[in-house]
Order: sequence, then structure tokens, then C-alpha cells
Amino acid sequence: MADQQIIIPRASLGELQSPQQLKKPEVNSDNNNNSKDEVEKMDIDAAIRSFETTLDGLSNDEATRRLAIYGPNKLVEKKKNKLLTFLGFMWNPLSWCMEIAAIIAIALVDYVDFILIIVLLFLNAAVGYYEESSADNAIEALMATLNPKAKVLWEGKYESIDAACLVPGDVILVRLGDVLPADIKLLGTEHDEPMQIDQAALTGESLPAKKFGGQCAFSGREMKGLVYATGSNTFFGKAACLIEETENSGHLQQVLTTVGSVCVATILLWVVIELIIQFGVRGKGCSGGEENCPTLENILVIIVGGIPIAMPTVLSVTLAMGAFKLATKGAIVSRLTAIEELAGMDMLCSDKTGTLTLNKLSVDQGNIVSGKNFTPSDVLKYGSLGAKIENNEPIDVCCDKAYKEQQEALGDSTDLWDNYKCTRYIPFNPNSKRTVAFITNKNNPEETFLASRGAPQIILQMAHNYEEIKEKIESRILEYASRGYRAIGVGMSRSQDVDNCDWEFVGLIPIFDPPRHDTQETIEKCLEMGIGVKMITGDQLPIGVETARLLGMGTNMHTTEVFNTDHTGIVDNAIHIDDLVEEADGFAEVFPEHKYDIVDRLQKRGHMTGMTGDGVNDAPALKKADIGIAVADATDAARAAADIVLTEKGLSTIVDAVIESRKIFQRMKNYAKYTIAMTFRICFTFGLLTCLYDFNFPTILIVLFAILNDGAMISLSKDIVKASKNPDAWFLKKLFANGLIYGL
Repeated sequence: MADQQIIIPRASLGELQSPQQLKKPEVNSDNNNNSKDEVEKMDIDAAIRSFETTLDGLSNDEATRRLAIYGPNKLVEKKKNKLLTFLGFMWNPLSWCMEIAAIIAIALVDYVDFILIIVLLFLNAAVGYYEESSADNAIEALMATLNPKAKVLWEGKYESIDAACLVPGDVILVRLGDVLPADIKLLGTEHDEPMQIDQAALTGESLPAKKFGGQCAFSGREMKGLVYATGSNTFFGKAACLIEETENSGHLQQVLTTVGSVCVATILLWVVIELIIQFGVRGKGCSGGEENCPTLENILVIIVGGIPIAMPTVLSVTLAMGAFKLATKGAIVSRLTAIEELAGMDMLCSDKTGTLTLNKLSVDQGNIVSGKNFTPSDVLKYGSLGAKIENNEPIDVCCDKAYKEQQEALGDSTDLWDNYKCTRYIPFNPNSKRTVAFITNKNNPEETFLASRGAPQIILQMAHNYEEIKEKIESRILEYASRGYRAIGVGMSRSQDVDNCDWEFVGLIPIFDPPRHDTQETIEKCLEMGIGVKMITGDQLPIGVETARLLGMGTNMHTTEVFNTDHTGIVDNAIHIDDLVEEADGFAEVFPEHKYDIVDRLQKRGHMTGMTGDGVNDAPALKKADIGIAVADATDAARAAADIVLTEKGLSTIVDAVIESRKIFQRMKNYAKYTIAMTFRICFTFGLLTCLYDFNFPTILIVLFAILNDGAMISLSKDIVKASKNPDAWFLKKLFANGLIYGL
């Protein structure tokens, strides 16, 4: 059954009205632990009765009524207080200095300067608040297009809806790579294959937890699940309500804080020098009132003129506007500090399938290899039986489509599933690298068998006559790979015991995934910008090499066998593994742990490393990388682990994002240079004039100068700049030296 994308037929979230009271489940929802324990202790039939639902799911009308009672399946959003947000732009060390200056102005009964200083503070806050709010609103609108979906069963039919519309009593389908949208009870037996559930965010467990049918899962295999808690009533929701979300300031803000600290230190230095000379050396007095304390007026000049009051505004505006600009180019930033890291990225590890290639698979039916006692038609038949097109996985759809095309060519329009039924299904996962379907012949229920599809080496090794056919099949696999074809192995068994049965090798299906038309040009642009590109793929080495050749990439690729070194880390007694990883053009036949290891080794070599991916097997490396990039149509797990989510397919969007991030970096660097130069210029100029010549400068002029100066600074957040040709980095010593020279 193909997926059907719909526009939430349930009541609109914003138009819900309280319907007649619905009897809620007897489970105690006020206590999360009791709720989970009680639901898990129930057998499936009792749980179905308790939540007043069926194994075929709720009706649309019933689901709409429950949505009105339970509310949307999302955490309660804390609305920002607009006044506090606005005042927050005046709550930082630099603003405090200006506020001290305002107090000094009052002490001097200098109302004009006091008003101008306050206007300056409010002007910076207003500009920052307006620009950041505008950008945030635009990004939120774009993020809404990435709302998580859930495959829900309504009256026996699967539909794809926004996860926010799930209610207790819904029956959903979950599979590998999905982020569980609610707390669920798995609808299966204890004998079913367990799901691998990543609960690290909740329990701290580093390894996935196995969950069997009948157990509760909070956050993979594929299985039906009964929703028993949504939104703030979920295990995760209750935990989230106990903590306050914090945001890491990141390296960029730390650098700018350093710049601000240097400016403040310079001002304090001259304030101290002036106090010593005026009061200690010259013996000048000071009393309250207008023009009765010229020393304080001179200090006011240095503070107001030297403080880069626009710094917080420029920082927030530049990052917010930059994130919005990136979003319009198809790159939605989930962590603002990733913008700076993207500008400095010098190494990009890219997944092959779906990123470098189109992920539009086709079967070369003229080159199908069949096993002993099987025909090419059998290979497609069992390959299709081992697929599950409800999941919409490209390989599943490809195998099913190829079989249908073959049958239509033979004049047979009968649907395969009219004659067969899948009673149980074990989906593909990165470790087993195979699927297993338990099939029953509808016309002869006594006929049952297993159909498996997966990595050719795995299916081949399962065969009872492995040694006999090994050489022949492996040579054909290598032949496919040398032509850029991916081989899919197909097997079957007359037994129903997956772990103890004699498997028959049915054959090989050659699948071709053509490179994207723009990938070669994109890779060339990356190299021109100083970014090395490595292909990281789970396919065989010859496939990776051939794809790299077609794309104009280097073909110095290795399998993951190179990681099986002794404690010395030396590969083939010739090169250290870290050097090999750095010099290689890519790696093939990798597992998730290898991708993670590759990224880790590159980072330890000082590379700012980016990683692209779309599957659950890419999630660990995406999280580890400095810049994790989830490509378009990525799984929920990949998106959750990434710093940047692409909405456009292919690598070309990444190049646009890199160019834009480097422009943002240039604006920040220009701002830092300007800030340092102006602080040094004002402090040294007025400090020397005051100390050497006892010069008094009208405060109002320097305040007006500061307003104009800050206007110029704010404009830098939208300055027209040229992206650097190489990865960017902060060189603070050079930055301060240039600022000092320019200022003086």
C-alpha cells in the first residue's frame, strides 16, 4: 500500500473546541511511572479495551474528539515575554558600562547627555529586537515545513499525518530511523523480533535498548504501537518540564566576548590613568552639579566613546539574519553557532546514496543472476516478497516495481499480494543488513516460507551451499560493482525458523543509482573553496571507486578492514591509520561505528569536519561532526542529530550554505576590526589629550559621535561582503594588532 500524504483531516489545532466528555483510560495519567508500569503490565487486548480503540485504529471522528480533549501532541511552548526579551538587549556587560555612564551624567546634572545615552541604549535594543524577531518568525515558518510525521492506522488504512495530531488510542507504525512521536505500547508478541530503541536522551544508556511486543517504548525495528500518552504527559515531556532549556554560547560568541573584554580593559586602563593624573598629580577637586567635575566629564567621554555598545545587537542581528538567509537557500540551521563552524569547514564527509547520487533506483533486468534451480523471474518474485512498500524505502519500491513490470510484459496483471500474505516482517537494519519476510500462500495456507533480501555477501553467506557457489557469485558481485551497480542478494527458506534453517540462494538483482547531474560541479567548487570531500558509503569498494570516477573524485578508497589494526595503529606496516584516514578519498563497506571513527580521527587531526547523511546509520557521525548536515528527505533520527537540515536535494545547497556562512563570518570579522580600531582610537586620542594637555571635550559631541558610530556598526550586519576562497578562522592576535594600527 503506497503512502498517502494528507493535510490533517482532524480538527485544526487552532480551532479545537471542547466536545462532550470522553471517558479516558483508567490508567493513572497523573503519575508517569504508574502509567507506564500499568500499561506495560496489561496484555494487548486489555490495553486496546482500556483505551477504547481497536487494532485497526480509531475512526477519524473519534480521533478528532480526542484531540480536542487531550490537546495537540507537543510540549507546551513557553511564550517569550516580549518586554523581557527587549530589555535583555540592555542586560550585558557592555550595556552596563553605558548605564554607569548614564548615572555619571545624572550625577553631573547633565540631563542632555543622560537622555542621549538612554536613547542610544534603547535604539540598539530596538534594532536588535526587531531584526531578531523578524528573522526568528521567518525561520519558524520554514521549520514548520519539517514538522515530524506519523504513520497512523485509521479504520484499517495507514495515513501520514502531523505527529502533533496523535491522540491516546491511536495505532501507529514505527520503523527503523523514526523518532517515536509519543509514548507507545508495542503491539506484538514476545516472540516477535525486538525493536532497537535509542533511549540515550532519557536514560543515558549508550546502547539501544531492546523492546519486545507488549512492552512500552518512549522514544528501530518496525512494529505497530498503541499511543498511550502524548505531549507533556509523555515520559520525555514530563522530564522536559523539569528543566530549563539552555543555549551554548559557542565559539563565535566567545571570540566576540574576548573582543569586548579587550575594549573594556582598554577603557578601564585610561580611566585609571586619568584619575591618577587629574586627582593625584594635578590635585583637581570634584563636586556634584553641572560643570563642577571636568574629570568625570572626561571619563564619561572615554566610556561613551570607547564602549562598543552595538556589539550585542550586531551579534544577534548578524546571526539571525544569516540563519534566515541560509534558510531561504534551503539550509535550516538548528544551532546558530554552526554558522561559524560551517564557514571554517575544511573537510566534508559525504554519504553516497541520496546525496552524491539521485537515489532513483532501477533494475537492469537483463543482467539478473539466478541461483541453482531458480529463474530470473523467481529472483524478482522473492525480492519483491522480501520488500515492504508501505515503508516507501527506495530499494523496496524498486524491487516491487521491477517484478510488476516483468509480469506486465508477460501479460500477467495479477498483484503478487493477491496470492501471498506477509505474517511477520523483520526490516533492514545497518547491522544485520537484510530483511526477512514470513510468507504464507493464501491459496495453500500450508505453504509457508521465508523471503530475505539484503547485502549480497550476507545473503550469500546464509546459503547452505555457500562454499559451492561462493567463487561464482562473488565474481558477479565484483563485476556489478565495477560497472557502478549495487547488487541486492535474494534468498529463501522453506523453514519458519530464521536462525536455524537452510537458506537457498535465489540470486542477485543489479540496481543502478545514477549520480546527480550537479554533483561533479559541486565537488569541484568544494575543492576550489579549500574543502576536501570524502565519500563514505556502505556499498562495496568497487561501487564506491566507480562512482568516484564518474564524479571526478579521487579513487584512493579503502574498506573498513584498515581499521582492524593492532594497538600501534599501523596499517600494513606502512602508514598510521590517522594518516591514512586523512589522505584517503573515501571509505566503503562502512558501518555506523566506522563513520563515527572517521569523523573523530579527522577532528583530532585539527580538521573542521562536516558530515552529511540521511539515514539512521548516519546519526552517530552527524552528532559527532562539527557540522552535521541532514540532507533532504532524511529520517527523523538523522534530522535530530544534525546541526543543519537541507530542504533541497544534493550537495549544491551545501556549497551555497558555505558561501553564505563565510559572508556572515566576514561581517563578524569586519565588525571586530572596526570595534577594536574605534575603541583604541577614541581612548588613546582623548586619553592623551586629557592627560598631556588637560583638555576638556564636550560630552554631548562624543555621545552624538557614538550614535553615528553605532549606526555604522549595525549596518555591518547587512554589509555587502565577498566570501573568502578558503576556510575561515579567527586569528585574534592579528585582529588586535590590525585594530591597534588602524585605530592609531
